[in-house]
Amino acid sequence: MFKYCNHLGYVNPYYIEKNGKFVIRRKISEILNESSNERIIDPIATIELFNKNYILANRTLIREIQRVPWMAKPNAEYSDWEYFKVPEHGYLDIPEDEIASNLFQKICCEIELYIGDKKNIGILLSGGMDSRIVAGTLDYLIKTKRLKGLNVVAFTWGNSNTRDVVYAKEIASRLNWKWKHFIVTEKDLLNNLTETAMHGCEYSPIHLHAIPQVRDQNNIDIILGGSYGDSIGRGEYSGTKVENLRPIEQNIRNIGNVFDQVIFVQQYKKIIDDIKHYHLLFPRPQEYMQNELDYQLHYWRRMLNPCMELLTERNAAFHQVFTHPDVFGYLWSIRPFRRNDKIYRFILDFFHTRLDDIPWARTGLKYGQLKGTPDNYLKKHHTYSKMIRYDLFEEIKDRALSDELSNLGLFNMSAIKTLFKLIKRVPPSGIFFLEKIIWLASLAEMSVIYDLKACDSFKKNNSLIDLKTIISISKDYLIPATKARFKDVVFKRMS
Repeated sequence: MFKYCNHLGYVNPYYIEKNGKFVIRRKISEILNESSNERIIDPIATIELFNKNYILANRTLIREIQRVPWMAKPNAEYSDWEYFKVPEHGYLDIPEDEIASNLFQKICCEIELYIGDKKNIGILLSGGMDSRIVAGTLDYLIKTKRLKGLNVVAFTWGNSNTRDVVYAKEIASRLNWKWKHFIVTEKDLLNNLTETAMHGCEYSPIHLHAIPQVRDQNNIDIILGGSYGDSIGRGEYSGTKVENLRPIEQNIRNIGNVFDQVIFVQQYKKIIDDIKHYHLLFPRPQEYMQNELDYQLHYWRRMLNPCMELLTERNAAFHQVFTHPDVFGYLWSIRPFRRNDKIYRFILDFFHTRLDDIPWARTGLKYGQLKGTPDNYLKKHHTYSKMIRYDLFEEIKDRALSDELSNLGLFNMSAIKTLFKLIKRVPPSGIFFLEKIIWLASLAEMSVIYDLKACDSFKKNNSLIDLKTIISISKDYLIPATKARFKDVVFKRMS
C-alpha cells in the first residue's frame, strides 16, 4: 500500500484512529465500515472545497476520516507517522538541452519501474504536451527493446473535431497503438455526479471527465498519465509560472454568502492552520519554493489524485509520470526560469517516432511556434457549461436545493437559490460557478448515500463572536448581488 507513497502521484488512502492506532483503508466505503460513529460533516473541509475545488491538508468531508498525510507512512506500530525527506529546491543554472537529456533518461527509468513485467498498457492521451512526452518516451522504450511484448491502448476523451481528440488520434496512429475515444454526454456527466458522491465528494463532478469509462475497460494491467508534466517539467501551474504563484491561502472567502456567515468566520482560522501545519513540517527558504510545495500537496494531491483513484478500482494500476522523487527532485534543484517550454522541445528530438509536427492543443500551432495561424479545430474539448446551464440545470437545482443539503446546517440556502437564479438569467463567462452548483448537487447525494449529519458544536457560541469581526472578514468576500443584503443577513443570524 505504501510502496510509492513518496511519489507525487500517490493516492493517499483513508484512515481513522481507533484505540491509539491507525486503521487505514483504500476506499471511503471501507473506512466507514470500520467506524461506528455518526458521520458528521466537516465544516472546515466543506468551506475549503467550495473555495478551492479541493480540500486542504488531510481532511475529508466526514469529520472523523482523514487522508494519510503527504510524504508519510505509518510506523511499525501504526501509532505515528514517519515522514520522508522531501527533495530540496536548488539554484542550478544549466542549459535546457542538458536538462532535457537528464530528464528524458529519468522519465525512461520511471516508466520502466511502473510497468515492470506488465504487458497490457493503457495511456491517457490528449493533444497536449505532457501526455505526448509520456507517449513518445514509452514508444522509445519499446522500439529500443528496453520494454518488450507490450500491448498499448491510448484513451482519449472529448468532443469530436476538437484539438485534443484529433491530435491524440494522430499520435496513436503514428505509434501504431489502439485508440479508444470517449465523448462525455449529459448522461455521463450526471453519472459523474453520483460517482463523485460515492467517492466522498472531494472534487467537482466535471473533473471526472471519462475516467469512469476508462476504469471499466477490460484487460488493462496498468494505466499511465502525464498530468504532472506542466507543473514539474515546465514549472507551470494552471498557466502561472512557479516563481509567480500566489500563496495558496489567498482569496479564501464566503463565495456568494453561500455559507452561514457565523460558521465561516468561526472556521476561517482553522483553514489557515491546515496550511501552516505543512509549512512547519516542510519549511522552505523562499516563498516560491513554499508555494510550490503547497500547490503539490494541496491542489494536485487533493483534487487530481482522488479523481484518478477511480482508475484502480478494476484491478489496474495507475501511475502519474513525472512524480518519482528522482524526477521532481531533479527539476526542483534547477532555477525556475530554466523550467520552461524549451525542455520539451529538446525531449521531442529523442523520440524514435516524430511527434513534433503535430500541433499543440493549447495553441493549434506546432509546439514552440509563437506566430502563425492556428488550425480550425475547437480548443475546448467539452461542453459542460451548456450541459449544466440547460440540459441538466433543473435536475442539478432540485438536488442542490433539497432538504439533504439544508439539513447539514452549513449553508445559506437563500443565497444558493439566488446563485441558481443568477446563473440562469446572466450566463457566466466561465465554468467557476457552474462547477460549484454541480458539486452542491453531488454533496446532497453523498449526504443520502452516507447518511451525513450536521455538526452542532460550531453553533454553540455564536453570541461570543463580535459583529465587527464578522463584517471585517466578510465584506470583501461577497459577490456584488449579495453585498447590499449582507448586514440584514448578519443581524438576523445574530438575533
